[in-house]
Amino acid sequence: MTNNVPVDQIKALAEDVRLIKDFAENHNFDASLLNAQVSPSKKSTSERDWPLVSMIGCITFVLLAIAAIKFWQPPFSPSVSSYVFVVGLIFATLAAMSVHMKFKDNIVTLIAILGLLMVLFIGAGIFTPEQAIDKVGEFSK
Repeated sequence: MTNNVPVDQIKALAEDVRLIKDFAENHNFDASLLNAQVSPSKKSTSERDWPLVSMIGCITFVLLAIAAIKFWQPPFSPSVSSYVFVVGLIFATLAAMSVHMKFKDNIVTLIAILGLLMVLFIGAGIFTPEQAIDKVGEFSK
């Protein structure tokens, strides 16, 4: 199957082009404006994908909390580590809520919250990676 354009359509298009060209010449219209490159306007801030923005921010904060618990020098006291861990849990929950608002799918939300919690638990030293895999396996049964 070929995509040939019928001759009648080509003639009609050529006539339209001649009509526009004649209009531009007879009425002192700058025909170069017809060839101007036009780009779409930028999206306004009200059209931003706020669930995605908040999800990225919350996940970033969870990772920063893990990094603070693991690598802060001198090491945090146990009470401060617990506080940072609880704040990490709050942001993991907010990230899961943002994932659910964005994708509106329970499976994706479950995967996101389990992933964030396991990363947080492993980073805080509560579970080893092997224990985390076992816990996820038990949860999925």
